[in-house]
Amino acid sequence: MRNLVRKLGHFQVIILITLAAVISAEILAYIIIRIFDFPYPLPSTPVVTFLVTAILTPFISWHLLELLFFIDKMEQKMNDLATYNAMTKVFSRQAFFEQAQKLHQDFQEEGKVYTVCIIDIDNFKSINDNYGHAAGDKVLTHFGEILNQTFIDNNIVGRIGGEEFAVFIDGDTRTCQSIVEKLQRNIALSTTVFKEHPITFTVSIGICENNMTQMSLDEALSQADKALYHAKRTGKNKMVVFSDELLNHHSDNIRNMTT
Repeated sequence: MRNLVRKLGHFQVIILITLAAVISAEILAYIIIRIFDFPYPLPSTPVVTFLVTAILTPFISWHLLELLFFIDKMEQKMNDLATYNAMTKVFSRQAFFEQAQKLHQDFQEEGKVYTVCIIDIDNFKSINDNYGHAAGDKVLTHFGEILNQTFIDNNIVGRIGGEEFAVFIDGDTRTCQSIVEKLQRNIALSTTVFKEHPITFTVSIGICENNMTQMSLDEALSQADKALYHAKRTGKNKMVVFSDELLNHHSDNIRNMTT
């Protein structure tokens, strides 16, 4: 019913309600006259019923529909706030994991390969320190626009941390690298302007291809995070694809940090 109201619009629904009310009133008036044998002149009764119903129904239904549309608008707004990150317009953390998990299950059942990325804005703290947190928010908003322009179709993008984003890509590593290269070009060609100050930034990206039915989504994201860690430690502004060699290197770094 609510979908029908959305589709038809305010005025069309009022017309339909009025017509339905008039027809119902006419039928009810005729039945009452026949059953109770009221001494009203039959020719005038339908006219009175029609006029009263046709005048009152639009007035009453207008206010009721306004309330319905207001509630519907608020529900949609609340749903959008729960689903999308308000600043970047990509999926929120929870919504990303829900959508990605659904795709993960579908891809596993179909035996399809997918790739996940963890993307982190380089030196984001410096942007906040040098220009203020409002500038950092402007950069995040701008980066969200670039992400939405770059990752389309069956790719899911979510903000999973402060300046950290995750992407679920329908395709293998080669497909992912091609899209990521496009993302890096788009970032390089764009500038965030805050209070007449141009701000440029770069990103580091960790990539992991999931072509094994036994690997969970969390494991794939964890491996992408390890690749991101390596990209950060080796110069930033680059993409790194997870590999067994990289895993050994990551383990050695952790071991060195704890000794």
